[in-house]
Amino acid sequence: MKSLSLFLVAALAAPAAAQPRTETLTLQQAIELALQQHPSVKQTRASIESAEARIQSAKVAQRPTFNLQASLSESSSRAGFDTVGNPTGGFFDPRLSTGLSASASWRIYDFGQTSANIRAAELAAEATVAGLGTTTLDIRVRVASAYLEAIARTRLITVAQATVISEDQHLDQARRFVAAQAKDPIEVVQAQARAANARSALAQAQSNAALALANLRSAIGFLDPSVTFTVEPGWPTPPSDEPPQLDVLVTAARQSRPEITVLDKRITAAEAEVTAAKAQRRPVLSASANTLWGPNQDNWTPQPSWTAGLTLSWQLYDGGRSAANARVARAGVLSAEAERDALLVSLTSELDAARQQIVAHRANVAASNEAVTAARAQLKLADARYTQGLGSQIELADAQTAVTTAEGNLITAEWQLADAWTNLRRSLGQP
Repeated sequence: MKSLSLFLVAALAAPAAAQPRTETLTLQQAIELALQQHPSVKQTRASIESAEARIQSAKVAQRPTFNLQASLSESSSRAGFDTVGNPTGGFFDPRLSTGLSASASWRIYDFGQTSANIRAAELAAEATVAGLGTTTLDIRVRVASAYLEAIARTRLITVAQATVISEDQHLDQARRFVAAQAKDPIEVVQAQARAANARSALAQAQSNAALALANLRSAIGFLDPSVTFTVEPGWPTPPSDEPPQLDVLVTAARQSRPEITVLDKRITAAEAEVTAAKAQRRPVLSASANTLWGPNQDNWTPQPSWTAGLTLSWQLYDGGRSAANARVARAGVLSAEAERDALLVSLTSELDAARQQIVAHRANVAASNEAVTAARAQLKLADARYTQGLGSQIELADAQTAVTTAEGNLITAEWQLADAWTNLRRSLGQP
């Protein structure tokens, strides 16, 4: 208990944290914020940086290398006698020696081996860069879907609040009728039950809206816990025209889908890796030079020595390593081709489904609007009849339920229509 009290005192004495604040985001602002800080973007950019570094690594073979080495050692030699009979060497007669050397080497020509490796690395980097388009497009779609859900959940709160107000008014009416002995007391109990259910539905709607905003935060990749987001209540204006025909959509998607671009570049890069693997057994012509200066205990002024020369090496047999690498690279080509073919096969059905969903949801929105108009008119008539003492709680309850259901269905239909357009744009490869 004492440590807990000390912790509370320290917490109260600490500087105040950042004050919580609420910010209203538009859909475009939410997308831009996600593209700036989402971990997926950072991870993709790190992959691009790594791929570009591999290009530099492949180019190293074209450049000369230099090495400098210094040594200092002390050792003993076997005991013996010099030319005049004096004893020399022995275990307890160490000798000091030093050395300073420099060397340089340069691969002059390797018959295309290095250039093939550089080409393969460059094409792999291009494929990685193209993948950034897929990442950003996926982030846009996830943020848009989460944003649309947040709008829908927020608007459903408004419907639930209107239902609570209406049911409270009906409860008040029922109490006045019962007080005037114009209605049976059971109608008050029925109205109380409906009002309680309406408040429960409102609490559930508020909980769903809070969860949707939390999902939006996750889709954005936002880390600051002191900022709470809200969304604008209006839907993004959907296109007024019908979606294009399927053949037009398929043609556009094949031209703009970033995944197809990535796979095409991966195929080209894999083919370049096959060439690079086959080039591993080509001859290598290189030049080397080195110099050595090695003074010791007996001679501190020796002349340095040097060597220089050309070397042509050719590994006639490498145990099958280059053949195995070429086989792995050819398998990479087949894998990338299979992925591209699978995407092209599924593309038509994906676009067709997205297009049909838009058509269906447009019809659903139109029908839901008519249902809302009819339900509101029904509620108005039922409310008037009940106010005049002609209607019943059952009739009034059915009319109120019809309005709540119709308005909720309309919001859901508008949400589904907006989300369907988002999915179609994703299938097309368009932001």
